[in-house]
Amino acid sequence: MSTSTASETTTGRAGPEGRGPGAALRGGGPGHQGPGDLTLTSIVLFTLGAYGVAAGAATGQEAVVAVGGFAFTLFVVGIVWPIWSLARLQVAVVAPTDATVGDAVELRIGITGRASRLDVRALDPPGMWCRTAAPADGRLPHAAARRGVFRSVRVQLRTSAPLGVFVRTRTVRITLPAPIVVAPRPSVAPAVLQPVPDERVSSGSTLLVPGGGDTVRTVRPYSPGDPARLVHWPTSARRGEIVVREQEPPPALGIAIVVDLRGGAPEVAASLAAGIGTATLAAGGVVWCGTFEDGLPVGETVTDARGLGRRLARAGSGAPAEPPARWPTRVVHA
Repeated sequence: MSTSTASETTTGRAGPEGRGPGAALRGGGPGHQGPGDLTLTSIVLFTLGAYGVAAGAATGQEAVVAVGGFAFTLFVVGIVWPIWSLARLQVAVVAPTDATVGDAVELRIGITGRASRLDVRALDPPGMWCRTAAPADGRLPHAAARRGVFRSVRVQLRTSAPLGVFVRTRTVRITLPAPIVVAPRPSVAPAVLQPVPDERVSSGSTLLVPGGGDTVRTVRPYSPGDPARLVHWPTSARRGEIVVREQEPPPALGIAIVVDLRGGAPEVAASLAAGIGTATLAAGGVVWCGTFEDGLPVGETVTDARGLGRRLARAGSGAPAEPPARWPTRVVHA
């Protein structure tokens, strides 16, 4: 997948605990690029074949010619077999649905087909090679390298089996059953808690700063379960019954973050917006986020860090939504 991380899932035949040829993926194998390369073994076989045929023909020794022909046969089979076996492999991947830039994630991968010795790695960025045999189920280590929403992943396969004559490499792009959303890594930023208009805030208590207000709205008769600290003793003494205070709810505090990624440093801006929003949410504040997504300005309240990260993962370069009226606003420019 282009710049992000993802996993793949497949239905393999081997068990997860090493009870089959592809049950476990083991780190190993040197790095390799390109569609294929001849190895030292291929040079030996080709030289032996050429020498056997030429020397046998010159001396009339059929046995030498047969040895040369056999070497040539191995040479050809050693090239064709890896190409044929890789072409028949099928790969499926499942990725985690959420990640943050810089996270190490595991890709669940399944390979169907037959290959006695196989190296596998995820690309974008290139991961380490893992050694297995197909069919196989396993997990590939990968890194979430870039912010965004990714719907496919690239996986590289490599084999030189069975003779080690030719190293064949194949790259496949797999569509994920569910996209992976990579949020920016929040930078260190202070929370912003300023009064916001109550009518623009959801009635959910999670969006209000914890703690009761100081203004008494009215008094009412005591009900079982009311805390003792709410008892209004002067009124209780005057009425001859216990009454408790009903206080005004605490003011909603928070910030409207307008994320404008039209500039030279969009990732820095996205990280700063994530830092401000995450800190404000952690402090119990309300966060409204305005972005540009899928060709349209989008603005809405987010209720948790995951929702904020998903919004910022989808944010692109364009005019963001305008903040709500009378909200304290922080505009983050790229």
